[in-house]
Amino acid sequence: MNLVIPEKTVAVDPPQESVSERRYPRIGGVLIFVAIGLFISLIQNLTYFLASLLPVVRKPLWEALTNPASSAYHSYWKPFLVYEFAASLFLLLTNLVVLVLFFLKKSWFPKTIVALLPTIFILTLVSYYFSSSIPAMAESADYAKQGTTLIIRFIGLHIWIPYFLLSKRVKRTFVR
Repeated sequence: MNLVIPEKTVAVDPPQESVSERRYPRIGGVLIFVAIGLFISLIQNLTYFLASLLPVVRKPLWEALTNPASSAYHSYWKPFLVYEFAASLFLLLTNLVVLVLFFLKKSWFPKTIVALLPTIFILTLVSYYFSSSIPAMAESADYAKQGTTLIIRFIGLHIWIPYFLLSKRVKRTFVR
């Protein structure tokens, strides 16, 4: 006896994304701008640290700015330079850490960047305040640029923090 099984039409589902594609999408969309910004920031931080701060903390220039007998002396130079050196070193190191977290797609990246953005703004604000206390700095063109930088960072943190907290792409990308 032969059994005849009626043929059924089986609906074929469209190909599904694999788990790895769904969880670890490529860095794309707005995150490309984040990657570019992180690289530019690293170059800027490194350049500022090596070209601007290291020469100042070397003996001849340090002595000229922090020695009361010098004509360039101001009582705020020493705390300002120490602060700038420490803040710049902190920014350089955190920039490197954030870049590594970003490209390894670590889940700590969004949390770290959300904490770092206001920290950078506050460090820049303190630097701006210190600069205003030293007449030679307050009268410089860099001081005016620093005011513009503060405004840009203030606007930027109000854009990027919600993006990193609410974006579906961020939640799907940084899961390792």
